[in-house]
Amino acid sequence: MKILPANIEQQIAISSGLLAFWSLYRVAWSLYLALTYNFVFGSLIFPIVLWGVIGVAAAIAFFARYSKAPASETNPPNQA
Repeated sequence: MKILPANIEQQIAISSGLLAFWSLYRVAWSLYLALTYNFVFGSLIFPIVLWGVIGVAAAIAFFARYSKAPASETNPPNQA
């Protein structure tokens, strides 16, 4: 049973994709700071792990939505 309309589900999936991209950016930036300034590495462990977990969860939600394409989109009818 679907609770949300299709357009709301699509907006949630797009938001999940953007969140996954933003999380990847945050992890990359935190790793850059940690490698550039050695003295802040200890304080950056928690944000790196946190944004990594958020990004993985958002990516799973994004790919779960877009891996389920309707049958009409995956197998277009043959035109003669």
